[in-house]
Amino acid sequence: MNKIIILGAGGSGHDIISIINSINIINKTYEIIGFLDDNPKLYGKEFLGYKVLGEIKMLDYYTDVFFISSIANPVNRIVRQDIYNRIKTQGGRFCSLVHPSAILYDNVEIGDGVVINANCVFGTNVKIGDNVHFGYGCNIAHESIISNHCSFGAGVNLSSSNRIGSDCYIGCGVSSAHDISVCENTLIASGSSIVCDITDNNDTWIGVPVEKLRKYYKNKFKIESLKLK
Repeated sequence: MNKIIILGAGGSGHDIISIINSINIINKTYEIIGFLDDNPKLYGKEFLGYKVLGEIKMLDYYTDVFFISSIANPVNRIVRQDIYNRIKTQGGRFCSLVHPSAILYDNVEIGDGVVINANCVFGTNVKIGDNVHFGYGCNIAHESIISNHCSFGAGVNLSSSNRIGSDCYIGCGVSSAHDISVCENTLIASGSSIVCDITDNNDTWIGVPVEKLRKYYKNKFKIESLKLK
């Protein structure tokens, strides 16, 4: 079996254990060695039967293993890419994990280090870059392209021919229209609806329909002020 170390010992890391267990029921594929996490308060602690072995830079102690990342941060969206590049530069290898309940239509392409949780559906000719994480029940329609290092919350629904730039964080329950482009390093807040292209990177978008966070709160303040009159 392939030995695997999970990067990040939070809830998403625990989910990865469940994905691996589900894969192993069908075909014994992976042996989980444990977690690496940069939070010193977690060192030595055990989650679902597996210990936090130390910080991520300890990867040099582990040879002939695969790594998989559960790390995502909606504020510091680059952190997922930084850790991936750090490990690849030092010769580390990543694997991709697909929960057995996920449905992949014809010609779906999956990159390196991808995590696909339970009940996701990917339409024909979807292309997924490296180091992308999908929460439970995401639906990505045909011809959509997801760039490297993105994180998707549970229940994201993207219509066909969407283009999501690298390092994006797409919150739970986000939906989109067809033929939408989202530029790199963008945060789409949970429950939002994307109906137009998003071209300003390193920004936060929210609402139905989606708009910049600053504009959203400015408009909300105006509405609340009118209600008080």
